[in-house]
Amino acid sequence: MASILASRDPDVFSDTTTTRVYYAARIPEIDVSALAYFAASIFWRGSIHPWNEDGSIPVRLGPFQERFRQYLLDQEAFPKDCCLLLAVREGKEIDRLTYAPIGKREGNLHVYKFPMPGFGFSLAVSKNIPPNFRAKCFVHGRENPIIVTTLIEKGLQEDAVRLRTKSLYGTPA
Repeated sequence: MASILASRDPDVFSDTTTTRVYYAARIPEIDVSALAYFAASIFWRGSIHPWNEDGSIPVRLGPFQERFRQYLLDQEAFPKDCCLLLAVREGKEIDRLTYAPIGKREGNLHVYKFPMPGFGFSLAVSKNIPPNFRAKCFVHGRENPIIVTTLIEKGLQEDAVRLRTKSLYGTPA
């Protein structure tokens, strides 16, 4: 994906940051449906299986769990009260970092994330998703925005250290 995006001019950019936005709807080589399905399937699996070492389930989709199942069975559209963000990771030091989905409550939102080599997926679920999240939604946002950034790497690395510390010493993550 990075090479596809590198061959194009970004749709949104700033001289003050290296973060860029590309609209996947304008790039025929990008299969928006397949990427959204893949990400939704990972988050849904995180809501039904105890991936955490303590046996807990890392993703709490609540009333959206069944709607995601229906979406994955192609029986319903991607839930409108959910927002999927897709970032292409540019952090060279840790761009291969991967861990199972994790998340937390942030105000009225439940926000989950799942990094993998080259990508970072975030999912916000709530009946009150703010407009700034909705605008960035890969599924429902205008022309399916993809964010290309190095800015998420520090947070992902901090999460990995917390997860490893918890695994080794049993301290809260």
